[in-house]
Amino acid sequence: MAVTIKEIAELANVSRATVDKVIHRRPGVKKETEERILTILKELNYQPNLIGKALVNSKNPYKLGIILTPEYNTYIQYTLKGIRKAEKEFTQFGIDVTVRMLTSLDPVELMSILNEFQEMNISGLAVLPMDDVQVKAKINQIAKSKTAVVTFNSRLEGIDEICFIGQDHYKGGRIAAGLMEKIIPEQGDIGVIISTKNLSCHQDRLSGFTERIAESKMPLSIIDIQENQDRKEDAFRITLEYCNKYPDLKGIYLAGGGISGVASALSLSSNKSRIKIICHDLLPESSTLLKNGAVDFVLGQSAIEQGYQLIKVLFDYLVKEQTPKDRFYEIPVEIITGEMV
Repeated sequence: MAVTIKEIAELANVSRATVDKVIHRRPGVKKETEERILTILKELNYQPNLIGKALVNSKNPYKLGIILTPEYNTYIQYTLKGIRKAEKEFTQFGIDVTVRMLTSLDPVELMSILNEFQEMNISGLAVLPMDDVQVKAKINQIAKSKTAVVTFNSRLEGIDEICFIGQDHYKGGRIAAGLMEKIIPEQGDIGVIISTKNLSCHQDRLSGFTERIAESKMPLSIIDIQENQDRKEDAFRITLEYCNKYPDLKGIYLAGGGISGVASALSLSSNKSRIKIICHDLLPESSTLLKNGAVDFVLGQSAIEQGYQLIKVLFDYLVKEQTPKDRFYEIPVEIITGEMV
């Protein structure tokens, strides 16, 4: 039989209002009292009455707006799988999910979708924010209207979010550089391809990578940094340019999407030595290239898990009235080799 808030209050010798504050992580409860109530809740396996809330919310569901970057990046397709998994699990409790996918990494297009969601009076927003003054101001304007905002993958300072879901991308960039140092045993040039400088995740990866290379005792040099907007055709063109222009090219670091374009270009290269490749995101194309040895390391970030958590965090906040324990839901950096796939 399910335990009630009244019973919890009686066992803890406090009021029901105090128990309610602890359940919903509201201030105003002494630490000792809070710990006692949390212990009782855990021991009795307390669960909120979601069925009752679902009946109420079914007439006026919480509207969630999710904004994803372009679907030509396979990583985003896997993020969407996680979103759909969570949507199937939680819609019965009174949430309505609307997903919009950008066609480019243009802040103007993102602003248009943010305005659309604002007019829809959404209760929750999940967005991969671009480093743009107007975008940040619009997101904070939406947050001030009591919309719960979750950012993911690309973290920006100064956004009024309840939680960021993603990796420490600076750490990811440093890990990539450390691995590159180990697999290039001699002097050589490294070409870098990032998606866009409008996304802080790529700025952070680039900062981590370049700073770690600068610290290296190995004579490694970053000879060029170009953007490909996550497009494989642009990654193909940039890689061929690197190969043709820099005869001492020893490695390529791809900080975003487009790994199949990099591999295709290298198959045409006249460079006699095998150029080392490190990229992010374990996806079908990167998995295949790992297996056949074309790619040396992939740094994973669990796209499906990220997508799932976008909905779950907003669901917990709006329906269960639970504020995230931490403002940073960190996705670990996975180092993946060909033997692991």
